[in-house]
Amino acid sequence: MKSRHGILLFLFLLCICVLQGGPALADQPVLQGIYEIAALQDPGFIVDVKSCTFSEEAGESGASLQMYRPLEVNQQKFYLDQVAGSRFRISSLASGLFLTSSPGEDPASSDGESLPQTVLGTISMEEDASGENGEIPASQIWLIRKNQDGSLAIRSALGGTLTLENSRPCLGASLVLRPYTGSAGQSWLLLETEISPQAYADTDLINPFAEDGPYENCSLSMWFGNEKETLSAEEIASWITETEEHSLTDPSESFIAYAQSLADRYNTQGHPRNFRTSYGNTITLYEGNFGWALDVEATARALLEAARSDSACFVLPVWSQKGASLSRGDDIGDSYIEVDLANQKVWLYKNGKQLVETDCVSGTYGTDRQTPGGVYSIFYMQSPAVLRGADYVSPVDYWMAFNGNIGLHDADWRDSFGGDIFQTNGSHGCVNLPIPAAKKIYENISIGYPVVCYS
Repeated sequence: MKSRHGILLFLFLLCICVLQGGPALADQPVLQGIYEIAALQDPGFIVDVKSCTFSEEAGESGASLQMYRPLEVNQQKFYLDQVAGSRFRISSLASGLFLTSSPGEDPASSDGESLPQTVLGTISMEEDASGENGEIPASQIWLIRKNQDGSLAIRSALGGTLTLENSRPCLGASLVLRPYTGSAGQSWLLLETEISPQAYADTDLINPFAEDGPYENCSLSMWFGNEKETLSAEEIASWITETEEHSLTDPSESFIAYAQSLADRYNTQGHPRNFRTSYGNTITLYEGNFGWALDVEATARALLEAARSDSACFVLPVWSQKGASLSRGDDIGDSYIEVDLANQKVWLYKNGKQLVETDCVSGTYGTDRQTPGGVYSIFYMQSPAVLRGADYVSPVDYWMAFNGNIGLHDADWRDSFGGDIFQTNGSHGCVNLPIPAAKKIYENISIGYPVVCYS
């Protein structure tokens, strides 16, 4: 019977522990004394009161905590003063300030910047907040108990467990209060230590992309066709330096310069390109607005945002305009409309296969209506449509614009196409087509389809 009662009591206590949201703790005493607080994941990182030797702010109220490599300084050593049982006050051996928790903003509040809902509060070093009668506020009381694996859970009496914000120890990693989950980022070790002759060391200005920094594993890759560009954390780290005002430079401009170097390498808009005609000869084309154009600033922002995500990832380039193919030296690809203005011919190719070959009539030669050469792309399609100009209104069945108000369309008012009609009776600049040819082209293309015009 006693055995049964013992089992029921154990289950009852276990239920209370779960309902309170705390860890399954083995009540083994933690002794009062001087300690370094190390991460269980990597004891080579310990809790540090962030300090700048310019101002020694580690000794000032409100100083923040972070993870750092051991430096044998008192700002990384803490005195645990037992209040009662497993309840302690934790003070910095360098400044005497007490580890203090502050509740986080209500995520629903409209005042100020809200903390994520998973964050219960923040942590800082503050002056002794005991009342006149010696009553210690809950914000400066910490419950320290051992987990089943021997590591420690350090919990504020206000609620919430001391947690690595980035879930892993690294230089400059922040500490916050989160609900207990038993994660590795909430498991700590107390390493017994002694007073050091040095109170403070400079532990600010951490290059986040350098070795042991929070973004040391950053590796950003971008694909340009079949070519891959990779930006490493080491290279990004080289873009960040310390200023004369004792701060770190912003790498944004370096990201823009890097994105510009990618644009210089992969942009094709406005560049001359070789084109193999339907006659089998190769010509060079200089005009037209077709091609790839990287949005440098948007791409730089995308890279910077990804770099701060603390993981290797692929980033998509942001294009202000796209070509058809990113293969080096051929941004047109094998699907395009070819217009020979000299011989008044039009071809449609799709995936390398010729679907249409037809005569046409282009803009009147030698006038301001002459159809210009160059490489463009279809930017607007409509069926049916009404084309309007200063001296004409022309209903058409298939309208495919590629260069301002110039486009391909059917022209049922013409009895014939090709030959030298364009020299004396050409269009206002558009490429006129027989209805069957215009229909087939319209049905086989889409917005962005390349149009190559040459004489």
